[in-house]
Amino acid sequence: MRRRRARLSSAILRANSVAIAAHALRCLRLLGPRTLAGYFGIRGEIDLTGLLARQASTGVRVAMPVLDRHRPGRMHFRAWSPEDRLCHNGFGIPEPCPDAPRIWRRELDVVLLPLVAFDANGHRLGMGGGYYDRYFALRRFGRAPRPRLIGIAHAFQQVPRLERQPWDVPLDGVITEHGWSLFRHQR
Repeated sequence: MRRRRARLSSAILRANSVAIAAHALRCLRLLGPRTLAGYFGIRGEIDLTGLLARQASTGVRVAMPVLDRHRPGRMHFRAWSPEDRLCHNGFGIPEPCPDAPRIWRRELDVVLLPLVAFDANGHRLGMGGGYYDRYFALRRFGRAPRPRLIGIAHAFQQVPRLERQPWDVPLDGVITEHGWSLFRHQR
């Protein structure tokens, strides 16, 4: 899946990014987040920067993931706006710089996250680092509700079935170039 995604032409990636952004906008109108987290797409992942910039211009607070330099394998979120200066992490991925305000788990309403594969039950296969699963593990939220986790993917990334591991945090929905759907499972 990663190789197939990385081989997409820039025209297909651009077309899918535009279509997914339009579907995401409709989904976000329904969910109404005050704080929305996204990501910077790499290697064939969907580019959400236009959508996120548009959300920021309407007063939605936007957050982006940042790898924790002091705790390997961990991440957190920092505020982002289109005019902000960006730094790059050890993988070369852009992220907000350390002086950007931190946004805490309990402040996130909706998180748009990348994936390698997903199934119709909301199971997600990420890049293998476990960053999102560790960050969104239910036990870390106490009484605060976990934010809605919405996977962003090309339609070809859907597979018939993924084995769920005990540490996997399921998606609440997915958006592809063909549309969006929310999954029915216990949050």
